[in-house]
Amino acid sequence: MTKFVVKGHEIEVKITKSGYDRKAVVFANNIIEELKKLNIKRDDIEIKTTGILGNKNLPATVEFWTHGHYLRFSYSLTKRFIDNLYIIKELIKLEVNEVLNEEKTFEEFLHTFSEDGNRKELSKNLKNAKLTLGLNEDETDVELINQTYKKHAREHHPDMGGNLEEFQKINKAHKLIKKEMGF
Repeated sequence: MTKFVVKGHEIEVKITKSGYDRKAVVFANNIIEELKKLNIKRDDIEIKTTGILGNKNLPATVEFWTHGHYLRFSYSLTKRFIDNLYIIKELIKLEVNEVLNEEKTFEEFLHTFSEDGNRKELSKNLKNAKLTLGLNEDETDVELINQTYKKHAREHHPDMGGNLEEFQKINKAHKLIKKEMGF
């Protein structure tokens, strides 16, 4: 088993070998149940699991709203959606337990998952960044995003006769996509 350190927690990943869709739903439900322990309502939690192949190289993301805060966490370092979702499930469980055991305040919990800006602005910026690279607004395939970025970066690189401003715009878009999607 492989161990990952995430937000100061060491998490051992149990590699999922089959039943990806079913396990994704189970993991998402586990996350929801953990957050409900902190009085975060189901309707205020978003975890996309439908239409995703669990063995694809995609980040997993949880978004939730509480006490006027937009909170989000995305993870992609395990290289498979289902294992990324497992990491998030374990992280949420550990963080919620720290709050319940009074090892961490609720405000510290909020800080752990807080995002700058609001959800609509982040979503708009992410869509614009994807459009800058010539991708569909809802593209989530990490490999395709990186391939498209590299293609455009080569085309517009100043050392290769390209336009510096366009090159910088492409780099900025790719950095934003990487940050927002967690890879």
